Amino acid sequence: MEVDKQARDTATAARKIFELNQLKVAQGDGIVRKGDGTVVGRQKWLVNVDYSLDTKESEDFIVNAASEEEANMKVNELIKGVAKRKGYEAGAVFVNFATPKVNIDG
Repeated sequence: MEVDKQARDTATAARKIFELNQLKVAQGDGIVRKGDGTVVGRQKWLVNVDYSLDTKESEDFIVNAASEEEANMKVNELIKGVAKRKGYEAGAVFVNFATPKVNIDG
């Protein structure tokens, strides 16, 4: 009973925050935006990197991040994980570009 009341209070508070800040969630990509269109929180980033574990020359990664730095960090962690699974050590990773995916998709 107490849990239901707490859940209702939390939901009501979240709804009020959305209304006060005029936040909208896009149906297509799930990104939260303010009334003026600026993104709140994380969004999908497209990061193109060059690295060498086997024969790959470059690869695109799509990660959820709040900034370019966070996107690059997440891709580095992904590459380290791939290297570990293959029994390699991750070497140098060169980022060719990192941009919010919405800039590419239009």
